[in-house]
Amino acid sequence: MKRSLRTWSINFFGLTLSLIASLFFVRLLVDSSFRVLYSFVPQLSAGFEVALTTFSWLLMIRSSSAIFSPMLGALADRYGRRNVMVFALLSQTLGMFGIVFLTGWWVAIPFFFSGLAVNSYLPAQQAYLSDLVSFERRGRALASVDIAFAVSGIVVMPLVGWLFSIYGLKLPFVIMGALSVLGALMVWMFLPEARRGEPEERPAADMGSLLRQKNVRASLGVAVLLFTGVGIFMTFWSIWLSADFGFDTVELGLMATQIGFAELFGAVLAGLIVDKLGKRRSSLLGLVLSAFFFALIPLSNGDLFWVRIAVVVTVFWVEYSIVSLFPLYGEQAPHARATIFALVALANGVGLAIGPVITTALWEWRGLSVIAYAAAASLGLSALLILFFLKETVSDGGVA
Repeated sequence: MKRSLRTWSINFFGLTLSLIASLFFVRLLVDSSFRVLYSFVPQLSAGFEVALTTFSWLLMIRSSSAIFSPMLGALADRYGRRNVMVFALLSQTLGMFGIVFLTGWWVAIPFFFSGLAVNSYLPAQQAYLSDLVSFERRGRALASVDIAFAVSGIVVMPLVGWLFSIYGLKLPFVIMGALSVLGALMVWMFLPEARRGEPEERPAADMGSLLRQKNVRASLGVAVLLFTGVGIFMTFWSIWLSADFGFDTVELGLMATQIGFAELFGAVLAGLIVDKLGKRRSSLLGLVLSAFFFALIPLSNGDLFWVRIAVVVTVFWVEYSIVSLFPLYGEQAPHARATIFALVALANGVGLAIGPVITTALWEWRGLSVIAYAAAASLGLSALLILFFLKETVSDGGVA
């Protein structure tokens, strides 16, 4: 039975269940440390003794750490994915513990380390998985770990909200810092080194040659626009529900559970069909529907039942789009995947830096409707870039 389960897992995902579980656990730590800063924006801004607009700038500083992603991606291509993954988790440790002891603008320092962790870990981990798994199963393999982001919303954020309400703002960050050390040890001691999918004698493309490719530049544009929409979504819903419906940390945590389930179903659906439908078609479908449902969110305003439905449906398609795009990004330059994923992480960081600032500025200016329309426009433009510029290839560089 154990052998047949192992065989099924390798045939379906291209990985053993034990390796998936290890990567999932560590990814859950990284995603939870990222997500907690967005799910409780009003409460955290008060706890750090800063205004709401100031907190959005702190989030922008957190995201600005993505400027180092290309360098770290190149290091992962040259010296190994696991080394960069361990560095990321140690950076996360500094970030989580730093948040415990600092307030005001000083929080920007641990925020930066926390952002550096996400922006260095994700490209290395995605390249690590892409090296291990064949093109035909890569979408499923990436999705099997990417669903950790949804699980962080379903399980971790409600727990964090409860801990905030009972013990204050510091304890969850202490716990996540300690677990980050455990995650670093797990990656260093137990994960096997990935064998590069490309021949060793083939040199990795330099950054300049990559950026001269239209499809690579378009990929970065897609990532900036998509994660501007993501940044808007992640910031606005906690502000909106706290301001208009009086949500506290416990209620925000429970709302994060509903959002997490939507993300989980979106990631699972993408993982199941992206390889069959096609990475490019699947990404286009998700982005078009994400833009459509984001534009409908203002119609639910005032009715909490429809608010929940609108938010859940929108985030379902947003997460579906994110998961569908990862294997597509990886095939834009297969010989330098870690560098490509790192460039995408930089672009994601730009979008996440822009999104919260746009959200708080538009919230104070015109409120919900203009925020939703700005996000819908950003997602729609990203779909157009995919339509005209991105290609779908197989690992040897041929067009699929």
